[in-house]
Amino acid sequence: MDIADKKLTVLLLRLHCYFVEEAGYDDVFLKFKSKKIWPLDKKQQAVMMDTTTELNIEMKYIERYQNIEVELWDWDLLSPNDKLGIFKMNIDGSPGPFSTDMIQNLRETKKAKYTLDWEVY
Repeated sequence: MDIADKKLTVLLLRLHCYFVEEAGYDDVFLKFKSKKIWPLDKKQQAVMMDTTTELNIEMKYIERYQNIEVELWDWDLLSPNDKLGIFKMNIDGSPGPFSTDMIQNLRETKKAKYTLDWEVY
């Protein structure tokens, strides 16, 4: 197998919260390809964010030179969840580490600011 054909693993390291959308904190979760990837505990819908949280999430079988998007959502109890934004990453095979700022979904947020740290192996 050629090294260029090897599938890669993206490791999401940390999620940094700089500004919350809600009062005090955001109740957030992450999705990749329409599937929730964090938090994985079935009893926990979301994680209260107002600072930095360690993630340690492996996303396997990513193709080299693929552009991927991880979505950040705000969980709501009585209304539909809000997609705060996306993290766009170009997986070229370089190991990193990298940091990617969230691109805000301006229909749902005006002030939330998050950064995602990640690496590739």
